[in-house]
Amino acid sequence: MTDESNPPRTRRRQIVLRGVGALSLATLLALGADAALAAHRTISSSQAQSVATAIGLRHSDLPSLSQQSNPITAQERRLNAQLTTCVGGVPDSKALGEAQSPSFASSGNSSVTVNSDTEILPSASLVAKDLASITGSRGLPCLQAQLAGQLRSSISKGETLTIHGARFPSVVAGSDGTFAIRFSVVVHATSGTSTASVPLYADSIGFAYGQAEVSFSVVETGAKPSAALERRLAALLVARARAAIG
Repeated sequence: MTDESNPPRTRRRQIVLRGVGALSLATLLALGADAALAAHRTISSSQAQSVATAIGLRHSDLPSLSQQSNPITAQERRLNAQLTTCVGGVPDSKALGEAQSPSFASSGNSSVTVNSDTEILPSASLVAKDLASITGSRGLPCLQAQLAGQLRSSISKGETLTIHGARFPSVVAGSDGTFAIRFSVVVHATSGTSTASVPLYADSIGFAYGQAEVSFSVVETGAKPSAALERRLAALLVARARAAIG
């Protein structure tokens, strides 16, 4: 079986919220956008990259895990563009800056992989629009279909998988909007007359903060990700966003 402990990363548009109507949520977020702009300092194009970098996860946040290179690839940009079209989100080309953290991973029977992504958009209203596109009715189906396709293309002969996505209460507090989604994946490997099943859980959690859209993923094999770990990482990222943006 191929290594499914580190599936394609969940980036800014690979995030899903509770199933309220896209129009109603978009309206609420748009109404709050002007207030968010007033509360947070404006990030210019020349500042955006340094601000995005300052917010993301660092090895010191997860010192017990090994750090792995995690550059944004051309394939990821292509898949992101496809997902943006599917959900009706804000194109990557609108971003003033983006920073993706390294991946931080453990090994063993219950391996865990963590990474984060921060994108700075020209305005809080664009962040609200992008968030609303994912929280709408097309968000979860589009994301699940893309993730299932990527995983199925990477498994070995004789393996099959099932995947189910569901929203869960976010662990983020103190932001301008938040989201949380868990994908439960089971890979079934058949050898002769026996079949082994390996569970995999991929959580995507994130938030809006002024012009910043921040997300992080926690992927674990064999067990659901730790809620305590996710709360700690969320608090770290919100605190850095507050320090960088005000």
